[in-house]
Amino acid sequence: MRGALALVLLLAGATAASAGDPLEKQFFDYFTQRCQAAMEAEWKAANLDPANPEAHEVMTKYCTCTSQAVVSFLNAEEIIAFATNPEQEPAASKMRPHFIECQERARKKAEQG
Repeated sequence: MRGALALVLLLAGATAASAGDPLEKQFFDYFTQRCQAAMEAEWKAANLDPANPEAHEVMTKYCTCTSQAVVSFLNAEEIIAFATNPEQEPAASKMRPHFIECQERARKKAEQG
């Protein structure tokens, strides 16, 4: 029951338009939005322009890759725990190699311009 309540709270921020989407899509959208918001904040703090089309493309590549990894390699309980605290084990260790791979893909995309 606790897991169901946490799931409802996690997805409470989902838009009404996505309410009918499959749960995996809702999780994917949730993590993509959180990732992009965090990266934009980091880049702005470093005086970088996240609106730059090339930078935005790299950010999108990384965030969609990591979000897909979350919904592909974690079960619902692990996803909820990861959303609450991305450093919590075992999800953090399960995701680390996938996030490194996503970072490498985004880096290659940036180099290609």
